[in-house]
Amino acid sequence: MIDTFKQNIPLDKFFKDGYNFEIQRKSDYLSYPEFLKYFNDLKTITRHNLTIGINFTYGWMPTIFDFRSDNFDETLDILNKAKTGSKPTIDNLVLLKGLLNNSLVGTTKLLHFINPDNFAIWDSRVYRYLTNKEPYDNRIGNCNTYLDYLAFCDYLTKQQEFNTLKKSMEKKVGYSMTALRVAELVMYSNGAKQ
Repeated sequence: MIDTFKQNIPLDKFFKDGYNFEIQRKSDYLSYPEFLKYFNDLKTITRHNLTIGINFTYGWMPTIFDFRSDNFDETLDILNKAKTGSKPTIDNLVLLKGLLNNSLVGTTKLLHFINPDNFAIWDSRVYRYLTNKEPYDNRIGNCNTYLDYLAFCDYLTKQQEFNTLKKSMEKKVGYSMTALRVAELVMYSNGAKQ
């Protein structure tokens, strides 16, 4: 899938889209650093923290949250490892998704808030930007595609021009952001339905 991403989004398009970034919904930019701070201030994520965190995460989504399994112990183990930089396996992502409303989108948002240096948010607008296809559940819920997306973000953030783009976008939002947040925000802001 990463080859598809590279074909659909040449570097010149990505950087042009990034430099043309404009803030669309101010409340997202106000709440974002607060969500990061919540998890950053925690030494260990507990079931209590997970419940609060997933519910504020769903404040950014059009659906109501529902726990879909009772795999809390395994989930907390995965999330605490993610907090320290460990990347989940496909099986880990499937387990997380299974508990968290059966949504990879909600799962990636939570992972991003827990560790924004290692996880980018994945959603329908990002998928549409990268593939020029509609984000049906079987497409956007594919854990392998999410891992390819993270690899593509890594590729983008290693480009020589990326730091200049990052500074430009940080100036527009008014605070510093991780490289993955900048990459995702370019895609998100340009991936709306036409």
